[in-house]
Amino acid sequence: MAIISLITDFGLEDEYAGLMKAVILGIDPLARIVDISHAIEPRNIIQAAFLLESSYRHFPPGSIHVVVVDPGVGTTRALIYLETNAHRFLTPDNGVLSLVMDPLRPASLRRLENPTLWRPRVSATFHGRDILAPAAAHLSRGVDARELGPELNPADMAMLADIRAERSPDGDIVGRIVHIDRFGNLVTNIDAAILQPPGGFAHERPATIRLAGQAIVGIRRTYADVEAGRPVALFGSRGYLEIAVSCGSARSYFNVRRGDAVAVRPGG
Repeated sequence: MAIISLITDFGLEDEYAGLMKAVILGIDPLARIVDISHAIEPRNIIQAAFLLESSYRHFPPGSIHVVVVDPGVGTTRALIYLETNAHRFLTPDNGVLSLVMDPLRPASLRRLENPTLWRPRVSATFHGRDILAPAAAHLSRGVDARELGPELNPADMAMLADIRAERSPDGDIVGRIVHIDRFGNLVTNIDAAILQPPGGFAHERPATIRLAGQAIVGIRRTYADVEAGRPVALFGSRGYLEIAVSCGSARSYFNVRRGDAVAVRPGG
């Protein structure tokens, strides 16, 4: 029995997330299911990739992570199983594992091709319920991953291009907003490590952050390091740069959305 986590873009208005859990429990009544999020923006694979990367590391080794953000459902895209860093992942092969996959870590990759581990009837539009959920439940019950299907070369797995922030020729770090939480905080793809000074902390390094034609000077440690209603940049619990408004919503303050550019210029 293992923990099974779920990330989907299904929302909670419809029955989709609940049916995935019903299928899992029908196969493994003792399964422990954790909902990470069902509020991924529809078809937003990049957002799902970041939430997965920032979440899975907090689960016990051996956990199974199912991600269903699948705009290619029913097409020839593969469904895959990845085992790496002591965790197991079941997803479409559409790049959602780009931040989990590390070429320096040992990894086992398989294509799901064994229909005896699926539901008897498979809908062309709901592989999360009919293939991924039952596969996760069988793994939870102890089925060997080799039964899922043939082994693949991890180098052939789909990867998202330009998912990480990059350093421009003039020295700026250029990223984008990948997630907006319920508080209106803007989570970027700019990792703390890219600004980490030797022997110090990223928030101790002077920097100017620009987005939506505005600038924030300095990276703070907490949301309360500025007056209420004022914008603040900091590295949040995920380890990525966030832009927030103390006691307010940065989404409303800057009038931005996922995918909008954020640039950081190190130095005073």
